[in-house]
Amino acid sequence: MKKPRISFIAAGRMANAMAAELKQAKQAELVGVYDPLQERSAEFLQRHALQKVYQSAEELIADKSLDGIVICNYGDQHCRSMLDCMAAGHKSIFCEKPAVRKLEEIDVLRQAAAKSGANIMIGHHRRHAPLNQRIKELLDAKRLGRLRFAKIHFCNAGYARQWGDYFASYARSGGTTLDMASHYADLLNWFFGRPKTVSARAVMFERSLSADEPPCDYVSATISYDKGFFCGLESSYQRYGQTYDRIEIYGDKHTLVSDFNTLQLYNAEEKTELRIIDNQLTRLRQAQAFCNMILDGKPRQVTLDEGLEAARLALAMLESSESEGKLLRF
Repeated sequence: MKKPRISFIAAGRMANAMAAELKQAKQAELVGVYDPLQERSAEFLQRHALQKVYQSAEELIADKSLDGIVICNYGDQHCRSMLDCMAAGHKSIFCEKPAVRKLEEIDVLRQAAAKSGANIMIGHHRRHAPLNQRIKELLDAKRLGRLRFAKIHFCNAGYARQWGDYFASYARSGGTTLDMASHYADLLNWFFGRPKTVSARAVMFERSLSADEPPCDYVSATISYDKGFFCGLESSYQRYGQTYDRIEIYGDKHTLVSDFNTLQLYNAEEKTELRIIDNQLTRLRQAQAFCNMILDGKPRQVTLDEGLEAARLALAMLESSESEGKLLRF
């Protein structure tokens, strides 16, 4: 079987991660790359043994020999890149998260995808983790009983970005709320369905910090669902301290606790640790899913619609933060 030919828009950290996983999957032919920084394109070409460097994104998108395109540029460029790829007739697109930076881009992308018939995957790779798939199974089987509340701690220590960097710009990146917490926004939508309300407060980088202070960011959100269930979510870009990546879901029969490496169930009598195999192969599974989507034309998680709904929740957190914690309804 002929391997699908794939090229990359941008050559940064996430593009390198995806290229490495595609090479490991051995299901695709990696063709070329375009990045505005020519040195980065050249390094990417050599590292991943690609065939060519494109001189522009337009040249790459115009390449009719491609079967798939991987978009890994900045989040505020994702919508335009996906629209351009669809307009050129490409049917298989992978785009890193977040799907959009602005709320109004959601309907524009949804309509363009429906018109073009393109299949688009959004890079919320955590759905491909066996551990999170097991959590979904336990919730669907009502193993925890009636759900009462959940807590998410997603704090990233060692943040070292400086002013002028995309990841230190609230206006461009949306800070930790859109760039990082959107991963859990996607998982929450998958686990619990569409939320009813959200309220949040956040640092918001340049909106609250002066230029002589080192950038940092933090968001604290409360999200409500049907039947009185609600979730508290916090995420940070912090320069010192400890990193946390933890979800706790409380039901009237069991409490589930996961740190993305282990999965434990508690009740009044005992603690049970569930064995999860190959949880570190999450990005490889995502790359394999993209190749399979190209080959059979069937949508794969995380679909464009799912990625847009994750962005909608994260953008609502931003809107609430900008309004000093205003309660927003979906």
